[in-house]
Amino acid sequence: MGDMLDIISSTLIAGMLLLSVLKMNSTLSSTDSDTNVEVITQENATTIANTVAYDFYKIGYKASPGIIFADTSAITFLAQMDNDGIVDTIRYWLSSTVSTPLVNPNWRTLYRIKNSEPIRGASLGVTSFNLDYYDSTGSLISIPPGGTGDQSILSKIKSIQVTILFQSATLVDSSYAKTYWEVFITPKNLQTLM
Repeated sequence: MGDMLDIISSTLIAGMLLLSVLKMNSTLSSTDSDTNVEVITQENATTIANTVAYDFYKIGYKASPGIIFADTSAITFLAQMDNDGIVDTIRYWLSSTVSTPLVNPNWRTLYRIKNSEPIRGASLGVTSFNLDYYDSTGSLISIPPGGTGDQSILSKIKSIQVTILFQSATLVDSSYAKTYWEVFITPKNLQTLM
C-alpha cells in the first residue's frame, strides 16, 4: 500500500511539474510573439520616418517656392530631389479610408508621389500623419481648413513638426502595439526663401 501511495504521489508531482513547464513555455512563446509584433511596428515606423525626414529636409532645394500647398495632413513642395537640375514636385497625404480592413482597422495609407510617377503608398501601420507649420520666430502658423496654396502664408513657413502614429497589424494583449514618431524639421532651404 505504501508503494502505491509513493507511485501516485510521484505521478501527481510529475504531472504538476509538467504542467508548470508547459505553462512557462506558453508564456515565453506569447511574450516572444508580442515582442516580435512590437519590433515589426518599430521597423515599419523607421522605414517611413527615414523617407519622410529625407524628403522634408530637401524642401526648397534649388527650387522656389519651397512649399506650394500645406494642410494638417498633406503637403506639396518643390525640390531637386536627385540634384539633376530638374525641379521635382513631391506630395504627401494620408488616406481617409482604411487601407487594409482585414488587418488593423485603424491603418491608413500614407501616399507619396513624385512628379507624375505612379502613386505609391505605404500602410506599414500608419494611423495618423499630422503636420504643424512654424515661422522664423517659432510661432505656429494657422492653416485654414482644407489647406492652402496661398504664398503669403506658405512663404512664412520655416519649420515643420511631423507627427506620425503607427500601430501593429495584430492585437497584443487586447490592444495594438503603438509607436510614435515626432520630429521638428527646419529645412535650410526654406530659411533663404522669402
